[in-house]
Amino acid sequence: MALKSQYPNLLSLDELSRVCRIAKQSARYLVEHGIIPAIDTGKKTWRYKIAIDDVIAYLQNREKYGSMIPPGAVTSRYRDRKNIAAGNRKSFSQIVKQGQECLIAEYFNFIYINCADVLTTNDIAEMTGLDRGTILKLAQSGHIKSLVSSPKYLIPKQYLLEFVITRRYIEAKSNSELFKKILGGFEIWKAKSSR
Repeated sequence: MALKSQYPNLLSLDELSRVCRIAKQSARYLVEHGIIPAIDTGKKTWRYKIAIDDVIAYLQNREKYGSMIPPGAVTSRYRDRKNIAAGNRKSFSQIVKQGQECLIAEYFNFIYINCADVLTTNDIAEMTGLDRGTILKLAQSGHIKSLVSSPKYLIPKQYLLEFVITRRYIEAKSNSELFKKILGGFEIWKAKSSR
C-alpha cells in the first residue's frame, strides 16, 4: 500500500486523523476504544503511537464494514448527555437483551481464541477489565470457578466463559479504560454479527 512509503512506521493521533480523513475526535475514539491498537505513552505530547500496519488494517475493515464509530459517539451533545446521565458507567446489561447472554461468551471466545487454556487471576483481570482484587475475591468466593486455590488460582478458559455470562459480570460497571474498551469492542462485534 502506498501509505507505507508516505508515512513512518509509527503515527501520531494527528497523522492518524489525516490518513483516515476523519476528525481528531474520531481518531481518538478509535484508539481509546481499541478499534485501532496503539501504544499509550502517557505523555502529553504524542501520547499515542499507532503502527501504520494497524491503520492499513483498519482502513481495509472500514471499506468492508463501514464506519466503526457508533452514530453520535463523538459529538459534544453525546458527551454532555453522557456526563449528565446519572451513573455514566456502562455495563453489558445495557447492551444485551435477556436471553442474549451467550453472545458475551461468543465474543470472549472470539477475541481470546488463542489464549492459554488455563489462566491466572491476572489474566482474567486483563481479559474482563475488572481489577485483580475483584477477580481474586470472586475466585475466593467461588463466583469464578478455579482448579487450584490459595495462594494462586488457576482458572480454565471454560470457567472464564461461564463467568462472563453470569449476572455478576453482565451487570458489573467499571471506570477502567480496559473495561470500556472491552464493552466498546463488544458493541462493534455485536453490530457486525447481526448483519
